[in-house]
Amino acid sequence: MIKSAGFIKTTLINYPGKVAAALFLPGCDLRCPYCHNPELVLNTADDLVDMDEILAYLKKRRGLLQGVCISGGEPLVHDDLGELAKAIKGMGYLLKIDTNGTFPDRILSLEPDFIAMDIKTVPEKYPMLSPVKDPLLPDKIRTSIEIIKKSGIEHEFRTTVAPGIVDRKDIQNICQLLSGAQCYVLAGYVPGHTLDPNFTQETYTDQELHQMADIVKEAGIPLKLRNMD
Repeated sequence: MIKSAGFIKTTLINYPGKVAAALFLPGCDLRCPYCHNPELVLNTADDLVDMDEILAYLKKRRGLLQGVCISGGEPLVHDDLGELAKAIKGMGYLLKIDTNGTFPDRILSLEPDFIAMDIKTVPEKYPMLSPVKDPLLPDKIRTSIEIIKKSGIEHEFRTTVAPGIVDRKDIQNICQLLSGAQCYVLAGYVPGHTLDPNFTQETYTDQELHQMADIVKEAGIPLKLRNMD
């Protein structure tokens, strides 16, 4: 089983509407320049918590916590994630999975109760975020979106509106893919400690951010805003 993870013992943020714990697994198959978890992505974090310790804590907190969120990095890069998911659900917890959508065949096998998928930009642009050449990557993103929408599982899609990665036209095209989705979250890009230290310190103006939000509203997709005034 996975040996260690970043760990938040109690959170009201990572699992919407639930008092939960959050696990952040190391490793990711993408290299988004604006990522705020570079140590996890590059698997160089030295402050991870032993998984046996995490599971022991979760066992003690049964009846007090409602759910567990497994995030990353990208948690689905781990072939044995199913074992961890089974152990957590076996304790009676609701399970939320955060994913970038690059492993469509693994999403439903974990039997999650909530799925949150990050949509970085339009599928055609994903190769610029990947360290390897995968001609099927755009199709994997589209497939994951369809799987999640049709799953009947509570879900949300979310995009960090980082300049140079996603723009208004991209949001329009993403909305076409998200027709029928339960929720679309737009999050403003916050400069700071990023995977690429030279990535832009610029952000979209409030007017530009709300123009993007209006695009989502006009598409009839339920919208939430984060880090946006």
